[in-house]
Order: sequence, then C-alpha cells, then structure tokens
Amino acid sequence: MSATYSGSLLNKRKAELVEIASALKLDADAKMTDMIKSIQGYLEAHEPELREVPMFKGLYGSRRGRTSGGHGETDSEPSETVTGAIASATKKSRKSINKAIDRVTETIDAASIPLPETPIAVSKIQNAANETVSKALVPAQNLSKDITARLTAASDLVVKLTGDQTVRVEVAVRHLRDFLSHPPHLLTTAIALELLFLVSHVVQWYPHTFFFPPMGHEKGTIPALLHSIFFWSPKINWTVTLPELRSFALDGHVWSAVAWWFSATVLPALAASTIVSFVPQKGIHRHAGAATRYQATHPPTPTVDPLSFALFRLALLIFPLTTAAPSSVVDALEMSGNPEGRALGAGLVAALVLADRLHA
Repeated sequence: MSATYSGSLLNKRKAELVEIASALKLDADAKMTDMIKSIQGYLEAHEPELREVPMFKGLYGSRRGRTSGGHGETDSEPSETVTGAIASATKKSRKSINKAIDRVTETIDAASIPLPETPIAVSKIQNAANETVSKALVPAQNLSKDITARLTAASDLVVKLTGDQTVRVEVAVRHLRDFLSHPPHLLTTAIALELLFLVSHVVQWYPHTFFFPPMGHEKGTIPALLHSIFFWSPKINWTVTLPELRSFALDGHVWSAVAWWFSATVLPALAASTIVSFVPQKGIHRHAGAATRYQATHPPTPTVDPLSFALFRLALLIFPLTTAAPSSVVDALEMSGNPEGRALGAGLVAALVLADRLHA
C-alpha cells in the first residue's frame, strides 16, 4: 500500500522529503533547501495531473465544499467562484513558500557569499590592511633591533674579555716558562713545592665552625659586643678546615720535620754540588792566568752546579728506600711525607736539568 503525503513541505523532515523526491523521481541527494525547491517546482508544473493522485493530493491543500441551504448536504462540485478563490489562495501560499525558501537559503549561505569584486574596494582594503600590519610590526621591529644591538654589544664584550684574558694567560705562561727554563729557578721551585707538601702533611687540620652573630661570651669581649649589635640578624654558621696554629710553635712537629728534611736531603746535596761542579768557578783562579796584584784579594768562590745538586739530591732521596739506610732516618723522613713521591720528583727534576745541560 503506497503512502500519502500532505501538509506543507517546510514542516517536513529530510527523510520525508527524500521519500517525496524519490517518488517524483527527483534528485534525493540534494541539499534540503534545493530539494524543497525542486519538489515545489515539480508540483506546480504538474499540478493538473498530480492533484488527482491520492499520494500527492494532500500537498496542494484541502478543499472546502459548500453546504446546501437548509439540508446540510455537501455539494460535490464547487462553484466557479469558490474554485477561483481556492486557486488564488493556493498560488499565494506557494509564493509565500518560495519566499520562505529563498530566505532560508540566503540565511544558510550568508557565510559563503563572496564580497563584490570591486577593484577600488579591494585596493582600499589591501592598503588599510598593509598600513595596519606595518603599524603593528613597528614595535616588534624596534624591539628586535634593540635586542640585536644589546646581544651584539654583549658578545663583543665577551670576545674582548676573552681576548684580554687569553693574552694575559699567554704572557703569564711565557714568563713562567722563561723562569723555569733556568735550572737554578727550577731547583728552587721544586724544593719550595716539596716543603709546602711537607708542611701540609705534618700540620694537623681541624674543622672550625664560625657563627654570626657570635654566640654568648663573657661580658666586655668583642664577640659579646657583636652579639649585642647583631642580635636581630638571622643566625649564620659555616665550617672551614684550618690548620692547627699550635703546630707552628717552637716545640711543635713542624720545625722538627723541616729540620730533618733539610738536613738529610737538601744541605748535603748543596755542599756536595760545590765540590763536584762542572761550571766555571767565580773569581780568579789561583794557579792559572797572569799573576796580578789583585790575585790575593779575589780568591775563587765555590759555585753550586745545578746538575750536580739534582743528582746528589736524587741519591739522598733514594737512599732511605734501601735497606742500607738507618731506621732513624727512614722513620723521620716517613713522618714528614711520602719518600717514594719525593724520590720520583727529584728524578724528574734531575732529568730536566740534564736535558738543559745537553741542549746547551
């Protein structure tokens, strides 16, 4: 049994419109507004035929019959006046539907309506847009230039400071190289470093904690005064490892260790290097050269040979490592540091002095 359709097309759902379009063999995949237009146009074009079809008759509106006077019977065929009125009313309703459809279509497609392509309007819009963008970009460009200038100045400063520091380091390294290239300076530096390590090994180091403001002390002392002045400040304390000052007293272990180290490893080598020397002695030699009246007042002066000193000292530092050394000497040198480390250092210094002598 086929379905019948009635009522306004605007009040129908899409599924019903699809059924009506399919029944009329129209495009059922079109948009809803286009489908309503096509169905309405088809109904208007085929009104005489479809008005008699029961399936589509209800889409043209209802007819009102007229009653016979006094009997209440309905006349099956309306008069020409009534028919004309119904036809005009139907056309008006169709025009209203078409207008409503056009308004709906305009409302839906309003977002996609293109602007009128007027050259003057487009140029004005483009000029206004360019001017707005330029004004908006002026602060950003100024900020970018300012940041670039600051970064450039900072990088130039860093490069300048780095260059200055590099030059200073190179100058310091050059002076240090020139200083240590002389064997006497090299020996003096090596002995000073060895003495420094000896003292750091012998001296006792203890952690000391300092408080600020100072803790409570006896009245009349400086810590008590500082505590009274800075009582409001937050309490700060830090711990520092410092040497025990009592180790430097006359009866401390530092001086005895230094005396043993100097007497056993430095002084004998210094004396032996003046006896066995491969450098010219200062003064006028007593048995060579022409005899002058100044010969008695300028006797030869013993000169320390750096190579002889380095070799003698190396032998003295290796001696405690052998079984021939007295136990007292070995114990005294072990208390003041590592004998093996000192022997390795002395061997390195002797090799450097020998290299300088071979180069000369």
